[in-house]
Amino acid sequence: NFGDNNAELQKRVVTEVLNGDKRICLAISEPFAGSDVANIRTTAEKTPDGKYYIVNGAKKWITNATFSDYFVTAVRTGGKGMGGISLLLIERSEGLETKKIHTAYSPAAGTGYVTFENVKVPVENLLGKENRGFQCVMYNFNHERWLIVVGVLRGTRPCVGE
Repeated sequence: NFGDNNAELQKRVVTEVLNGDKRICLAISEPFAGSDVANIRTTAEKTPDGKYYIVNGAKKWITNATFSDYFVTAVRTGGKGMGGISLLLIERSEGLETKKIHTAYSPAAGTGYVTFENVKVPVENLLGKENRGFQCVMYNFNHERWLIVVGVLRGTRPCVGE
């Protein structure tokens, strides 16, 4: 959900991704916080004119990072803990760099380390409400984890059947 104020952004991005013209990834995990979303360190501070967020920080183990055009990114816009987390749609741009992480599970996954150095993001790219992103991330994780369980159970069926 892109939020009520993002219909134009949603139409553009979803169309580009579904047409295969652009790729997108979810950038949550960090080098020092892992998947502990409430303790992420990547920051997004508004510019004095309120038109942009300036994003600084790093993400690690991000699937599809090396070839994505868009990064749905958990950032700290408020105080400590889960109440200070927001989600931004960040387009690949100046100051955003990705580095491939070599993994044993799938070289095709494009798993990477992402750095944000003074990346300028329009405030219109806020997904949902400011400081309410934690709930969105947890909602998404619940679905992701359910799909992982289903996949693992399906993969074990031949073993149990033998």
